[in-house]
Amino acid sequence: MDKKEFWSTKNPGPQYEAVVFTNSAFAAPIRLVSNVFEAVSLGGHVHQPVPMTIKPPDKTSTTAKLTLAFPRNVVGREFKRQLGLLRAAGTREPIAVQYAVYFDDLAAPKVAWQLFVAEDGGVAFNAEAVQVTATVDNPARRSGAIIYEPGVFTGLELI
Repeated sequence: MDKKEFWSTKNPGPQYEAVVFTNSAFAAPIRLVSNVFEAVSLGGHVHQPVPMTIKPPDKTSTTAKLTLAFPRNVVGREFKRQLGLLRAAGTREPIAVQYAVYFDDLAAPKVAWQLFVAEDGGVAFNAEAVQVTATVDNPARRSGAIIYEPGVFTGLELI
């Protein structure tokens, strides 16, 4: 069954929304599945159930943006622990986020997005929730301006 047929026929089969957070500082990828009551094996990996609100990326916009919100009492402590591992490792590698939707086939997702946690305000904590914002913009690939060195750029000395 393809996506077009699935969305037009209200399939009674299961639908799972999975999110995977990866970084070299993590001991293992964090695999979560949305709004189910027990662990589910998706794509050959076990995903832990977590209540979450997902605003999937908009396919029509130029920069895809995924917004996730988790209840703080469920994942808050673990998120802070994992972010502490990043700080301790001193890595500047971005946190990769894979958002995938599984329809009937649990071996491969029908829809998948490869995203990165946003550099500014990517993970936000408040009293009730932990909010994660992910975009397609990889902060590690941003270019920086060339640093001015008088020995290399000698023409600017006369100004």
